Amino acid sequence: MPSILNTLIIEVLPGDSGRALPAVLHDRGGFSHREAKGLIDAGAVRGPLRGRAGEPPVVRPGEYAHRVAVGERYEVRVEPGRRYRPKPPPRPGAGYKVVHEDRDLLVVEKAPRLLSVPTPLREKEDSLVERLLESERERGVRRPALYALHRLDWDTSGLLLFARSRRAFEALEAQFKTRTIERLYVAVATGTVGPDQGRLESRLVEDRRTLKMRSTRRPGEGKEAITEYTVTERLPGATVLSVRLRTGRRNQIRVHLAEAGHPLIGDRSYGRRTSLIGRTALHARALRFIHPVTRREVAFESPLPRDMRHLIKTLRRGVAAPAS
Repeated sequence: MPSILNTLIIEVLPGDSGRALPAVLHDRGGFSHREAKGLIDAGAVRGPLRGRAGEPPVVRPGEYAHRVAVGERYEVRVEPGRRYRPKPPPRPGAGYKVVHEDRDLLVVEKAPRLLSVPTPLREKEDSLVERLLESERERGVRRPALYALHRLDWDTSGLLLFARSRRAFEALEAQFKTRTIERLYVAVATGTVGPDQGRLESRLVEDRRTLKMRSTRRPGEGKEAITEYTVTERLPGATVLSVRLRTGRRNQIRVHLAEAGHPLIGDRSYGRRTSLIGRTALHARALRFIHPVTRREVAFESPLPRDMRHLIKTLRRGVAAPAS
């Protein structure tokens, strides 16, 4: 015998135009955010209704970012007594390696092509934080907590530091603010970077149109960004750099080198893609800081990943690097 369904029609008002569908279901339908996503995943949300004969289209499972427009109508068919929960995301490979863990902190080596933390623009995509928390729960930790101190770009590999308690987070955050945490990167830039040592400074802002970062000279605009570098090897058409971050703005190394005329090899946003490597040639290789509880200096290093070793070996053989 078919289940009896309660049907609810939700019309998008002017104030809701452009909002995500789950948020409108929450506000106008009285569902929790979790239930709203569960209804979408169960195929219980149809629309927009356009007055045509036949069944309205089902909103596809996982379409949490679906934006509504004023005047649209959506049909929600709810089965009484049923609990609607969003489907768990597929579980890909770990994409990380735990380098160090103790009661207060966690140091992780992240693979490229993995978000450090969830972002509004890529809300459907899995992240390192979510994978780490899931690993904690599988180990029996009831309420795991992780506090991200910094981030790496999606296609940047290397070391990340997380605090496991609010106390540890605040102590480590203070070191970031005073710039006493040492963060070193390996970068492969196009062209001949000179001199052998340098310091790049600017104030960075997000371009509202492209959403990319750029430097600005307008007084009072942007945030201070300081990047220091040392040349470690000069190759035909490219330069290998050891880079130290004094500040940690989004895309900072990539922007500074691109604006200096030396975008990183493989950087699709600030340079150009290449067949030599499938991502930006940037690796967070070292962390050095004071432990938030023991107060002893600790240091961690991450070896250069295979794809960057291969890139450097290829360039040493005289293969041309992409022009800047």
